[in-house]
Amino acid sequence: MKRLFASANMLWLLAAGSALAQEQILIDLHDIRPQSVAVKGFALANDQDLAIKAIGMHTSRRRPAPASVWILNARTREVVWELTESNTQSYNRYFSKFESTVRLPAGDYAVYYSFFPGYGGDHRIGGFGEAMGYLMNELFFDRRREDKWEGHDGEKIDREKVKDLGIVIRGRGQVLDEQQLAALVKTKPNETLVNMAALWDDDYKKQGFTLDQALELEIHAVGEANHQEEYDYGWIMNTKTRERVWKFNYDDSQPAGGTEKNRMMRETLTLAAGNYAAFWVTDDSHSHRRWNSPPPHDPEFWGLTIAVKDPALKKHVRTFEYEEVPAKNVFLEITRVRDDEFISKGFSLKKPADVRIYALGEGRDGEMFDYAWIVDSKTRKKIWEMDYYKTEHAGGGEKNRLFDGTVRLEPGNYMAYFVSDGTHSFHDWNTSPPIDQEHWGLSLMTAEETSPAETVAPYEEKSDQDVLAQITEVRDDQNRQVEFRLSQNSEVRVYALGEGRDGEMFDYGWIEDGRSGRVVWEMTYRMTEHAGGGRKNRMLDDTISLNAGEYTLHFKSDGSHSWRDWNDSPPHDPAHWGITVYRAEQ
Repeated sequence: MKRLFASANMLWLLAAGSALAQEQILIDLHDIRPQSVAVKGFALANDQDLAIKAIGMHTSRRRPAPASVWILNARTREVVWELTESNTQSYNRYFSKFESTVRLPAGDYAVYYSFFPGYGGDHRIGGFGEAMGYLMNELFFDRRREDKWEGHDGEKIDREKVKDLGIVIRGRGQVLDEQQLAALVKTKPNETLVNMAALWDDDYKKQGFTLDQALELEIHAVGEANHQEEYDYGWIMNTKTRERVWKFNYDDSQPAGGTEKNRMMRETLTLAAGNYAAFWVTDDSHSHRRWNSPPPHDPEFWGLTIAVKDPALKKHVRTFEYEEVPAKNVFLEITRVRDDEFISKGFSLKKPADVRIYALGEGRDGEMFDYAWIVDSKTRKKIWEMDYYKTEHAGGGEKNRLFDGTVRLEPGNYMAYFVSDGTHSFHDWNTSPPIDQEHWGLSLMTAEETSPAETVAPYEEKSDQDVLAQITEVRDDQNRQVEFRLSQNSEVRVYALGEGRDGEMFDYGWIEDGRSGRVVWEMTYRMTEHAGGGRKNRMLDDTISLNAGEYTLHFKSDGSHSWRDWNDSPPHDPAHWGITVYRAEQ
């Protein structure tokens, strides 16, 4: 980024004296507490060679060092020097030393020392894993205990040697006090477009911004991710199309220093004129507030910052308070959903429309437990479903999931559904709640510039005139039947939902000839497909030919998993659990 930090060089020049012309100790960092990171700053008025003596702790495995130190250029946020395996000399099995000069140009610098002796699953000291790291101070640094403790290979380490860990830097410059250091390591809102840095656990930030013309933006993001998933991450969305024009992810990021899960993205992004919103969300561990393993090289930038590449063009940018669910555009709400609820609402579209869907629910390991879906009221076809892999973390506990996107719908009648399981719901959370608790459930909206009155009307399901016979909302242990008659040979549509597993049906339907009692059609497992929800929910939607005559429609259920008494996730069209025969469309 061009310049996120004001130079501190002039701060110390105002107080210059003869002492500044002489070499002095600029940095002295020692006695760093376990499971912490310490920082100090200095400023140089001119290029010079600095004398550095640093002692760190290394490991025999390919993991981040338990004790590490580096120097960051406060303006560019680049690492200009770091204690590494290649530039140090080991003086015993665990400790390494650097003692030489490093040439640095004039500028402002922050020096970080990270000490995480308990970090890592295989990377252990004293046989303790990462979860035990916070006990290191008590277990290994209590003066009342014996003078040695055990390293990862069993060798006894003198506790007094740990006191040598640290760094001393000598040169001609200014030692920055706490106030100057704070100015050095914090972003300045008036110099950035979006400032979401130094975020803590369970945090969620959002910022809207408008571009009057196409602009190049510089993005600096530091977060937590691995090959499987992102945990502290963000994205930029076009608020009109709901398209994510940028996202923090593992594949496009680079190592950010420290533990392997620290990832970084620095890039230039060109966006067209329009309205956008930037988001950043963190989980419940490993953040600027409290690291649970070695921090990144730029811990103050944990989160997202965005700046206009050419500061002269910042006049073409305006920020605004982004509202997740603008009340003026909402036409359907199923929100504040509690445990064990099944809620449905209908709506009718007068003309084609892009419908924005905003849904919060519960999901984990690829499966949703509290979720929404939409079906076409006439065909009963699923139009949209809250799929886990199309959701984002909604803040709080990792199982809080968010879908925020648009679906193009044609004129017609639709039913929206939301179902919840028996745990983790509005006002009864069993882990950290999402940021937007009030909208746990489903909200449907028209596009930003469209009034719902112009596009949408309420809809209540009515009897379908094309229905010839119907048995629905079937409960446990039922054996229901209904008669119907065809005046001529006809094709009819059979739509049925029931329970089946391992090739066998347990809740199913069939059709008998009304005079002979002969079965002319039966719902078998091989004819069905998954009906949404639990895998045992099966669906059939087919057209068959029947001769003119009288018929009896049957549906039978067993003693479990039925309408309003599900023992697994319900199907996408639960109200039609049973069987319906329609006149086929001509």
